[in-house]
Amino acid sequence: MLKRVVAICAALAVFCGCIPSVAPEETYSVTGEIIDPDACLARSVDGMSVSATDKSTGKSYAGAVGTDDAVTCRYALDGLPSGEYVLRFSSPYYEPAEYSLVLQGNKTLDVTLTPIPLFSLDVEKLYFAPRVKTRQFSITNVTEKPVSLSLYPNDVIALLVRSIPGFQKMNGTIGWRGQLDAGETKTVTVEIKHDDEESLLEGALALEIDGMRLSALPLVIETTSRDFYANLVGRVTDEQGRPLKDVPIYCNCTDTIVLSDEDGRYSFDDLPYMSQVQVIALSEFYNWKTSEFKEYVRDEIEINLSLERCRNHLTLDRQEIDFGTGSVSRPGDPVSFEINVTAETDAPVMFRVQTKVLGGDVYPGLHYIANGSFQSTQRLWFQLDRSVGNVGDFQFTAILWTDCAGVYLIPVKFSNTE
Repeated sequence: MLKRVVAICAALAVFCGCIPSVAPEETYSVTGEIIDPDACLARSVDGMSVSATDKSTGKSYAGAVGTDDAVTCRYALDGLPSGEYVLRFSSPYYEPAEYSLVLQGNKTLDVTLTPIPLFSLDVEKLYFAPRVKTRQFSITNVTEKPVSLSLYPNDVIALLVRSIPGFQKMNGTIGWRGQLDAGETKTVTVEIKHDDEESLLEGALALEIDGMRLSALPLVIETTSRDFYANLVGRVTDEQGRPLKDVPIYCNCTDTIVLSDEDGRYSFDDLPYMSQVQVIALSEFYNWKTSEFKEYVRDEIEINLSLERCRNHLTLDRQEIDFGTGSVSRPGDPVSFEINVTAETDAPVMFRVQTKVLGGDVYPGLHYIANGSFQSTQRLWFQLDRSVGNVGDFQFTAILWTDCAGVYLIPVKFSNTE
């Protein structure tokens, strides 16, 4: 019996040795980079799918898409047996693409996809000539759904792009955001400010659709040194059109005052370029008048003013204030001056005092009555505390404004030693 069992086992061993073992089928992978011609990483990743179909069996294999750094989109198809395949790339942002390949080992295949247009522009570049502050372009949403449009100037021109009307300024970011409905065309106005020296800056305005930065519109901003100078002329008259002589005219672009001549004419030469200019007539016998802000992009600006006669007038017993010379380190008691003001009538006079037309003290130790109202007489009080000041010679103009009795200029000067 034992011999029989041994014989059977031996026979089985021989029989089993005749059946070869089946090795697992070897598989391979296809990997590569998905290339966007506009280098838009977000577009190449968002909604992208890749698959491989075996031509002989019809079996389909799904791949993976992702990024391995900040600028590259990669795909991978794993577990593919050897054979002939069709690779398909599908995305809502690209034209469908197919690639045929024979796979007999691991393979690398980089693919470049053709973007589906999401918008169209009517210009290729925005050029801002000297003194040109605004340019326009039109953008059309060529898709069938609304999109979010964002505009970002690059670092070269970021501080020169002043506004894009009709778009919301982003908080904490130099950029603007808006909406484009399906098929909508929007005219976009870009407002800039020029540099303050001769230059030619070439930058770009990035266009972002639904969070994907898809394109950049080049911007060229040209500046010449003469862009920042213009001449301002004007004439001051009364209500009957008669010229007014010796009327002080203040200009916001120069922070200076000139007097009108006997023909009522005044001028400011070589105004530094600003987007707007404004003048103020400061007259004792006529109500002071502020002009409207006026845009200027040419070499000469004209602003004329017609003034109304004041119904009151003031007499000042002192025409200037001279605090003399004193020491900052040994100032002594503050020095005070008084100006007595008398009105021609008993009508109430509202007044305010400034040391500059645009406000703000020019010297920290100067104090004065800033505003108030009076009838008949008023005492204006000025005091200088040298202990909080600096060494040097100081000259400026205090201005007494009233609501019905004109404007009065009071020169102030003093010197400080150590």
